[in-house]
Amino acid sequence: MSVTVEEIRIANVPDTVVGSEAVEATEELYKSKYAMKTCDYIRTAFPDQFKLMFKSYEECVYQLSAGADIGFDKWKTAYPSGLAAWAKASATRAR
Repeated sequence: MSVTVEEIRIANVPDTVVGSEAVEATEELYKSKYAMKTCDYIRTAFPDQFKLMFKSYEECVYQLSAGADIGFDKWKTAYPSGLAAWAKASATRAR
């Protein structure tokens, strides 16, 4: 069964960090794809647990997209900082 994003409710948690237009567009795509693909996997691999935890595919996608939305906001801050730390550490090792 294939469901598209237009057919399902995706959570919209208020942003704690707002990124550029490109970052925000990526966030919207990420949270919907992450939620749908993860729910597909759980529903297939663990059908009994899926039924107990989510009751429906739509509820699973809603809950996982909310989690992805919150996680992506943390990433907006951590990723650039992590890149800077990695670059500094790499430059230090290269000397």
